[in-house]
Amino acid sequence: TYTKEAPPMTITLETELVRQCAPTLAGLKAASLFRFVFRPEDSPFAQIAEIRRSLEPKEIRLEVLSYDCIRQSALLYVYRPHRLSILLQDPESRSFLKRQGYGGTTCQEILDQMALRLARRDPFPHEIGILLDYPLEDVKAYMASPRDKGVCSGCWKAYGNRERAACYFAKCQKCTRIYWRCYCAGTPLSRLAVA
Repeated sequence: TYTKEAPPMTITLETELVRQCAPTLAGLKAASLFRFVFRPEDSPFAQIAEIRRSLEPKEIRLEVLSYDCIRQSALLYVYRPHRLSILLQDPESRSFLKRQGYGGTTCQEILDQMALRLARRDPFPHEIGILLDYPLEDVKAYMASPRDKGVCSGCWKAYGNRERAACYFAKCQKCTRIYWRCYCAGTPLSRLAVA
């Protein structure tokens, strides 16, 4: 017998946010980063504002780190301000960012400086890994030798503790599968995001 398949889901900002940022929505990660290309008929900043309103009660923020008007492409950063603040209070991370030329101490100051670097089209600022909750040792190792394969890959390329990284990557993958299944079954973004 012939069974009709469900029509493919339209790719929207919200669907990509769920697919790319589930570990951040679930509270497993402090932040996520993804690029989204809007369709010509889309109203990008209206969509961004709507997502922000959905996430705000859960204390999750969405920032536009860069926007290409010609391609209608945005580099979007989804984060938990409290968790990011804790990451930036780590003396080693703070010292590392200072050596990279970041003068601010607050989340917003660091994000503004990151956005400025992206706007200048400098080489990609891989120190952003700190803001994505990657271990400092892995960020440093990648920046020193980006072609090195590391010990394993997942959300990032790990160079340090293989077992810990593999376990964390597996948790993030499982979270993404569960969130995607729930979203496809009709669970709204506002319920998927946990406080």
